[in-house]
Order: sequence, then C-alpha cells, then structure tokens
Amino acid sequence: MNKFTSTLLGSFIGTWIAFIVLSIVIFICGIIAIASLSMSSLESTTTTIEKNSVLKIKLSGTIEERQSDLDMSQFLYTNELPKVENLENLLKAIDNAKKDNHIEGIYMYCGGVNAGFATLKAVRDALIDFKTSGKWIYSYGESLAQSDYYLASVSDRILMNKVGMLDVHGIGSNIPFFKGFLDKIGVEMQVIRVGTYKSAVEPYMLTQMSEANRLQTQTFIDNIWNEIATEISASRGIDKETINLYADSLYALSNPQKAVDLKMIDNLVYDHEAKEAIMKKLGIDDDDDLNFVSPTELNQATIAPKKSANKIAVLYAVGEIKVKGSAINEIYSDKLVPVIEDAAEDDDIKGMVLRVNSPGGSAYASEQIWEALQQFKATGKPLAVSMGDYAASGGYYISCNADRIFAEPTTITGSIGIYGLIPNLEKVLNDKLGINFGLVKSNANTDMSVTKALTPFQRQSYQRLINDGYELFTKRCSDGRDIEINQLKSIAEGRVWDGQEALKNKLVDEHGNLKDAITWVAQKAKVSDDYSVESLPEIKDDFLTTLLFTLSEEGIDAKMQERYGVVYEYVKEIENILSRDKVQCRMETIVIE
Repeated sequence: MNKFTSTLLGSFIGTWIAFIVLSIVIFICGIIAIASLSMSSLESTTTTIEKNSVLKIKLSGTIEERQSDLDMSQFLYTNELPKVENLENLLKAIDNAKKDNHIEGIYMYCGGVNAGFATLKAVRDALIDFKTSGKWIYSYGESLAQSDYYLASVSDRILMNKVGMLDVHGIGSNIPFFKGFLDKIGVEMQVIRVGTYKSAVEPYMLTQMSEANRLQTQTFIDNIWNEIATEISASRGIDKETINLYADSLYALSNPQKAVDLKMIDNLVYDHEAKEAIMKKLGIDDDDDLNFVSPTELNQATIAPKKSANKIAVLYAVGEIKVKGSAINEIYSDKLVPVIEDAAEDDDIKGMVLRVNSPGGSAYASEQIWEALQQFKATGKPLAVSMGDYAASGGYYISCNADRIFAEPTTITGSIGIYGLIPNLEKVLNDKLGINFGLVKSNANTDMSVTKALTPFQRQSYQRLINDGYELFTKRCSDGRDIEINQLKSIAEGRVWDGQEALKNKLVDEHGNLKDAITWVAQKAKVSDDYSVESLPEIKDDFLTTLLFTLSEEGIDAKMQERYGVVYEYVKEIENILSRDKVQCRMETIVIE
C-alpha cells in the first residue's frame, strides 16, 4: 500500500472514529438532559405558591411569540437550557397571578426587554387587567429602556437606580441599504415588482429611501408613537407634551432626578431599597420572607383548567413564510398546511384563531396556506386572525380570508404587493473571481440563471408572472375583505399600514388581542360557556432530535451570530436572497428603535 493510499485510508478511518465518538457524546448528553428534564418535570408537580408571594417578571431578552421547539444552540454553547420568555407563558402567568390569592402583586425588574410594540401592548393590556383585581405592580430598573418604560408605566410605583438612565427618545425606523455594497462586489439585483410602495426591494436597488417609502414609514411611525405616548400619558397622569419634551431634550442624558421632577418615575433608589419598598408593601421585615415567583413557576403550580370536549385551536404562524425547511421560528407551508387540514377534520375543534406574526415571504407558500384555511372555513367552523407585531404582505395574504381580523393599534400590516428579486452574479464571477462559462444549449432560454443578466424577453416574462401574482393576491384580499377590487388596489401597491390606519381602510375589523379573538371564535362556535384552548402546531421537545438538528444548522448559525454580530446579519441577508423563492410577497423587516 503506497503512502498516499495509507494516508487517505487513515484519514477516512479517523473521520469515522470521530463521528462515532461524537455520536456517543450526543447520546450521553441526551440521556443526561432527558433525566434532567424529567427531574424538572417531577419537581414542577410539587411546586406550591406560598402566601405573600410576588410574581417577578424579568424584562430582559426577547419576548418570543410562544414557546418554540427546544433551542439547543444555547445549551450547546452555555451548557444550560434556554430561558427566553415567551408571550404565551407571560400572559398566562399574569392572568394566573390575578386569580391566585397567594400572589399579592407583581414586581417587574427592568433589564432591557426586546419586543415589537404589538407584543408589548399585549403584555401591557394584561397588566392593566391584572390591576382590576386590586393588586399592585412595582417596577425597578438600574436603567429603563423605552420598551421597559412602556410596560412599567402601568405600575403603581416606578423606581430607578440613583445613577440610572430613563431612555425615552421616541421611535424611528432604520433600514440598511445594500446596493452600494453589492455594486462593490459586482452583484446586480434584477428587481421586478408591482406596487409603488413595495419597498422590500429598495435596499437592493437604491442607496436611500424613496419618497413613497419615506411617506408610508413616517405615517405609521407617527401613529405608533402617538399611541405609545397617549397610553403612557394616561397611566402616569402626565400630558403627552411632557413625554415629547423629555424625548426631544435628551433628558435621558441629564441628572436622573429630572425624570422624577417630570413625574416620569416616582423615586430614585438602589436595588436593596427597591426590595425594601416591596417588603414594606407586604408588611414584612425580613427579606428571607420575600418570596418571588417566576412566570414559569406560577404556571406550573397553577392547576390546569379541566379540558373541555370543545376546543378552540390557536394556530401560530410566526416568522418568514417559506415552502420547506426546518429552522425554528419560521413558517413552512409543507408543515402548516397538514396541521390546518387535521384541525378541519377534528370534530373536537369548534373554531380556530390564526395568530400571525410575519412579514411575509414566498408567494407560492402563502397561497398554499390561504387555500388550506379556505378549506377549514368550508367546514363551517369560525376562523379569526389575531395579528401580532407584523402581519404584512404574505402575512396579510394568509389572514385576509378570516371571518374576523383583530389587530393591535401598533401592528404593522398591509403591504399588499409582490416582487421578484433575481441576482446577476456575472460580474463578480467573471471580473472579480475570474470564473468564466462555456455554454452549449438546446433552446433560447436554457441558460437563464444567476450567472448572467436577464434578456429583455426573460425580464418581460418574469414581469408577467409578477403581475399575475399581484392580481391573484389582490383578488384574495378583495374577496376575503369584501372590498371592491379597485378600492382594494387603491390601498394596496405594497403600502404598509399601522393597525389604526388598517382599521380605517377595512383591512382589519377591530383592535384587540389574542384573547379577544379567542372569545369571539368561541361565541361564534356557540361554545363560549364550555371550551378549552389548544395551541398548534404541537411543540417538539424531543431532546435528541433537536440536538442533532442543532448541530447541523441552528447551533452553527447561533455561534456565527454571537461571533460576528451585525456583520453576520448582513451576510445572512445576502444568503437569504439567494435561497428564497424568486416570487415574494414580503415586506422588509423594519427595526423600530
């Protein structure tokens, strides 16, 4: 055996040994984790809530829409299971705290929560409802981010560290534009769209916002901020002019006493003094008697309501809409459609709420989900939509045929438009990398690919496809909303609306949250006196399956995100462009700061 062959064989055997060892490690980790999860489950059954307990809500990290499948990336890189809060769990805990006689109040520890304003409003409304029980809410933060303050403003007392910062500065949208970067590396984005306001393609064809996009963005930014300022004003008993003065004058950078003087907050204290204030409220002297309970602990300790034979399904559609895939927090039509079909055939499910939090995505996938929902409605079961932070473009496509649509005033919706984005890599391949192609073809358009520019005929053909897609999209919306097609088109063209303008334009039926939508469906199904709620799709919590998946995709992605931060986000955006369907009904992700 020659040296090359022996080296190659040795490398091959070494690779297989490494794979076997890795598999054993994964298996052992899985067994340990399963045992740990089992013990945790066992412990949760014995959890009790003591008297004089306080629900402690840590406002930090991202509030996800619901508990997702086990996110193993955190386990792999931090050796602990994920503890990210989710809206479903949080709302349930606040409601349980309202009803539990052992819970005296809520303590919100403000640490920089990250969530859309519709999500924050859902939590805020739940806190306001909690206060109808006569119980109290205290909030404290070393500093208070604007999102923290929006929630904390409902509190009986807002406390902040003596050297902290109350950061209220208003909101704005900051959209990155990639055209200059793409020009430098030699990538041409061939854009085909319908709709003056279909701005999702602008970052690839312009270096700054168009006037049409600036107009629509300014409109919903102003409306959302006015809603936020109005609610804070009502809760704190201060006028909106004071809030805007604080924001415009950058008082966040002044002595924190300014926030107290303007009655934005109540007092400046250190951490231990905040705890002492809660102890005084409870009438206890020893901090050992101060019993904080987390949302998860409270929910585990609360006896679950008796299951009813009548079920209202809540179907979560969260993330970008795609045809196929397996990543966490994305919508895949090949997975969601069967869930809808099963719900339609399940006699115990009397109605359904589609909870949408999506900027859209694949036009093809959106149509498949729309059709499945149409089949669900054909059974005679009521269907409502509850919109979260986003229900735009494809997110609106899958919403438009519901019997009733609920949205928050701060929801971003509409964006009824469609586009195609076809990259041309000819310049970067030829001029930058020196890669050329030798072509032999049987037909005129055999060579239509990303390695060359579209011909006029090819572009015209794509435009026809986009136009047909737009006509279908607008027809779905026109039929679903019972709006004459020309009137519908006058508010379409890809324009984005906030929940307040969407209500005026009849794109939604009323302002309300998920609970309101569930109540409406139960009433329509005539089961309002006896029903239980079932969340769909079912959450996969198989440790080994999730671990194997994470090793192949999610874990690597999370590690790259951690290492390269915002740069990696831009790289991922380019990757996403290349992997998406060519025809999209999607809006750009708007970062509201």
